[in-house]
Amino acid sequence: MDTLSQDFWLALRKLRKSPGFTLIAVLTLALGMGANSAIFSVVDAVLLRPLPMPEAERLVHVYSLSRNNKKGDTSVLDFRDMREKSRSFTELAAADSTDLSLTGAGAEPERLQGTVVSAGFFQVLGSSPLVGRTFLPGEDEPGRSRVVVLGHALWQRRFGGDPAVLGRSVEVDGVPYTVIGVMRPGFDFPSRAQLWVPVTWEGDLIAPFNRGAHWLSVYGRLAPGITVEQAQAELVALTRELEAQYPQTNTGYSAAVVSLQKDLVGEVEPALLLLLGAVGLVLLIACANLSNLLLARAVSREGEISVRLALGATPGRIVRQLLVESFVLALIGGAAGLLVASWGLDVLVALGPRDIPRLEQVAIDGKVLAFSAGLSLFTALLFGLFPALQAARAELGHSLREVGRSSTGVRHRARNVLVVSETALAVVLLVAAGLLLKSFLRLQQVDPGFRSEHVLTMDLSLPEREAYASGAAKVNFYDALLERVGSLPGVQAAAATYHLPLTGRNTITSMRDMSRPEPTPEQRQHAQVRIITPGFFEAMRIPLKRGRLLTPQDGEPGQWSILISEETARRYWPGEDPLGRTVQLGMNFGNGDMGGRVVGVVGDVRHQGMAKELFPEVYVLYAQASASDMSLVVRTAGEPLALAPSVRAEVRALDKNLPVAHVRTLEAILGDAVAQPRFLMALVGTFAGLALVLAAMGLYGVVTFAVSQRTRELGIRMALGADARSVLRLVIGQYLQLTAAGVGLGLVLAFVASRLLASLLYGVQAADPWAYGSVTVLLVGVALVASFLPAYRATRIDPIIALKHE
Repeated sequence: MDTLSQDFWLALRKLRKSPGFTLIAVLTLALGMGANSAIFSVVDAVLLRPLPMPEAERLVHVYSLSRNNKKGDTSVLDFRDMREKSRSFTELAAADSTDLSLTGAGAEPERLQGTVVSAGFFQVLGSSPLVGRTFLPGEDEPGRSRVVVLGHALWQRRFGGDPAVLGRSVEVDGVPYTVIGVMRPGFDFPSRAQLWVPVTWEGDLIAPFNRGAHWLSVYGRLAPGITVEQAQAELVALTRELEAQYPQTNTGYSAAVVSLQKDLVGEVEPALLLLLGAVGLVLLIACANLSNLLLARAVSREGEISVRLALGATPGRIVRQLLVESFVLALIGGAAGLLVASWGLDVLVALGPRDIPRLEQVAIDGKVLAFSAGLSLFTALLFGLFPALQAARAELGHSLREVGRSSTGVRHRARNVLVVSETALAVVLLVAAGLLLKSFLRLQQVDPGFRSEHVLTMDLSLPEREAYASGAAKVNFYDALLERVGSLPGVQAAAATYHLPLTGRNTITSMRDMSRPEPTPEQRQHAQVRIITPGFFEAMRIPLKRGRLLTPQDGEPGQWSILISEETARRYWPGEDPLGRTVQLGMNFGNGDMGGRVVGVVGDVRHQGMAKELFPEVYVLYAQASASDMSLVVRTAGEPLALAPSVRAEVRALDKNLPVAHVRTLEAILGDAVAQPRFLMALVGTFAGLALVLAAMGLYGVVTFAVSQRTRELGIRMALGADARSVLRLVIGQYLQLTAAGVGLGLVLAFVASRLLASLLYGVQAADPWAYGSVTVLLVGVALVASFLPAYRATRIDPIIALKHE
């Protein structure tokens, strides 16, 4: 221990005597280790940390699987059949995330993210409240008192954290509810919910004609000893029974059971693992650079090491001393890296896409500190061991002046290997960044199907008050509101829709062409239903391809008409004219089966996502559906958000207790749709840029060191008549060979690694020649720049001075 203490203090003195070297080494490590700590903290919070629920490994998400193996929601009646007949679960629960209006309690009305759930929802999750209770069995049946559970953040903000909130009456969507509980901090499942109300199984909700309407998310807790595979096999068998019993609505549907943990992180897992790999490569490149620095530093210390060996120090003792210096550097760099990570996490959380689950929970905690400490020790060995072993090989048979030559060749070869290695790693990162950049540019070029500029959107939901009890009353409200909004100065068009594009909300149901024979189960067609008001296509600038648009008269009884998308026409009427066909939809909002005569074909809209496949869509007027929840779409002549107060005022003029939510522009929604690929591209691009800088620094250091070691050789060449151009060509040419070797190795590694990127790319092949060619040209160019300056200095060597020096 005494000798280790001596080594430690000696290491500090040595590093203090070389402030330039120490500063560069610490900065390099801080960047590499800080990036690793930051990304690890994200991976830990999102992927590794278990869900905050008891026995979370038994929680699953049950999907309805369509004929083309697309996972989706489940219908109410299918859920009730699953809950009654399945034996693989202790309980199944249903949920539907939706905006809910909260009024009363002496505060302004507001629109909140809420969830309508079955009574057993909290029991399935195993989540207990902080205050009060959750829903009791049967509280989702007709005739029971209406109760609500609040989220902790909402309780603190709106009710001041008062426990006396229990038993207080509040209005949710205009209906009195009694507060019975408050959930614990951090619980906001699903979809960052702020309050939960029980669904009521009655009326059209459980009517047979709505079996085909899939809109419920189903969650379950596996029974003890039951695996995900066993539960899925049971549900698949059950769906076959339902298909035989209800062929009109259930043909072609199956079931999929997915671990809830995997389900929540499934879409972001590849991206986060890619980021973790990227920062790992950056750290390896940083370590290669530090190894090069230490090898160069060892040359200036050969005299010191030779003296110590001559005085009896063993090579092992020398290696230990040098490794202690590396550990001290790594610890200082690790500490600085934590500061970099802390700052970087703030940026990540602020700029990260909203669809990354639990991103707001990312923090520097004990696990991250342990990871950083372990990374520091590993890094010290990685960059310090080889230079220490090389330094301990000094030969005592030479004079102190000759020691530098005894091992220069070995060290120079070692430095060359390190440059080739870090160049290859930089190529891997640059190719990945290039592929992601091209993919993002392709995604940006995808036509969403509408014009997003100058469009204001906001969400409304009519409460279940007597004033809006009938479908006609809802229609009258939206008619009046759109007329008032449309007359505002600066408004070019105003409309409303049940689901805005790219917001992740879809309603899929069956559809049938009534002019054709009853389809067989295999021939049954499905489409997404979009409920709109007249003027929607003008406000969204969705082009009309054939026929005409909808008018208010198309929503009158007996005259129902619909529009279809081009994808619907292509898929269900190939080579035929769909205009004039009568279509029946398998859902009902209380006004009879929806559908009508096809009067027009409109352009395709990327409702489900910019990179998702197009799905058939049918547009019906809101008079058929009498929907309470609608989103306003207001096209303006100027800045859309500037008109938001005026639109709010028109809403309040019609109903002062009606809150609006999600006031944003359509451009913001479009931006959110590509937020994740943009975020991934930006981070990988940043890491690739850092890798490129480190690789250039490494090559510059090698060339500079080599020129200093070859002063005598270059002096002799110039004394014998070599001109500056030939010396420049000699030096640069030798080190371009290192770059070529690194690029060649890197391209092979990148070709293998890029296969892991396939799921993250859009419109780009993993072996895209543009990316590989661009990286090759870039690396060669950087190598030329990095090696030119020290090579140019070599041409300025005075042969006489060089020879005298030697």
